Amino acid sequence: MLICALYWRWLVYSLYRSLDDVRHKFVYTEFSFQFQSPWLAKQLGGPMFRDALSPEQQMQVAAVNQQARRAMAVFAVFGTIGFLGMVGGVAWNLVRHGA
Repeated sequence: MLICALYWRWLVYSLYRSLDDVRHKFVYTEFSFQFQSPWLAKQLGGPMFRDALSPEQQMQVAAVNQQARRAMAVFAVFGTIGFLGMVGGVAWNLVRHGA
């Protein structure tokens, strides 16, 4: 799971570094928040980094977004497996040793 999170951060930070105009207008944390949840960022107001991108840059953002979605899906699957494993372990322990 840690590898998925690091991969996602690496993808987003690499995109941030490649978009020079965006880098000068937004700090990384704001960029990362807008990239991760654009709907929520739009509801909070303020300028959006996607508004001033050229078509080539928008295609680059879309490609990174697709790659990041895969990493988030793997993260969600392994997180669910880990959670169910912990709940199953606790349930098994309660069954073996009584409640």
